[in-house]
Amino acid sequence: MPFRRTYLRFKSLLPESVRDVLSGINQRLFARGTLLRKYGSWFDVEWRKRYQSLSEDEWKQAYNEAWKHRTNDCVEETDAKLILGALGPKGSVLEVGAGIGTLAIRLAKEGFDVTGVDVSSEALRRAQERAEHENVTVQWREGFAEALPFADKSFDYVTCCHTLEHVKDLARATAELKRVARRKVVVLTPKQKYRLYAENYHTQFFEHPHQLSNAFGLTSSECTEIDCFDHKNEFQGKALLYVGHLE
Repeated sequence: MPFRRTYLRFKSLLPESVRDVLSGINQRLFARGTLLRKYGSWFDVEWRKRYQSLSEDEWKQAYNEAWKHRTNDCVEETDAKLILGALGPKGSVLEVGAGIGTLAIRLAKEGFDVTGVDVSSEALRRAQERAEHENVTVQWREGFAEALPFADKSFDYVTCCHTLEHVKDLARATAELKRVARRKVVVLTPKQKYRLYAENYHTQFFEHPHQLSNAFGLTSSECTEIDCFDHKNEFQGKALLYVGHLE
């Protein structure tokens, strides 16, 4: 992992045109075969070609398989501190795309009333086990970001950490995040370009802060670029932290 972080940081220092050429060569010659050899049959190497045609059940199954085979825990303590700093006074929080519960549990430990929602029953099972082990209370619900199972303005805050890049319908997802929030929406997502073959099921790509800000369309918001190259978990690279104000 230290070698990977060093390589990614070195690559980030290259001119963008050089990075694009190297990536293009990798995509044409190596990327698909590398994924097939690395992950085998459970990983849908053609995800970006197929995701728009998948049913909800197929989508859930894909993510259940992903959580069975990989940890996929992109959330770091540095991320949690940034998000905590962006929230404000204690209140209720909905964590959309809770995964195995890292951020939801961290927020609960800080005194927030937390609900975590995810499409994967496998992820939520593991999240529940972790919450019980760490002796914190979090409400867990299964659901999609595009159709959150909550009434309007149900939560003071909505957080969405390393999840918005996974949704099928970006416009519906951002509308839902705003609909159920009273005060703020806080989003953390990778800063990246589209690549057909990659080690994830990303469907939405944000190269610049304004793209994320435009996706929400709030009159009061901030979106900043942060450095995550020193992360130890799943994600290393540059990310975007968006804070949208609803009041």
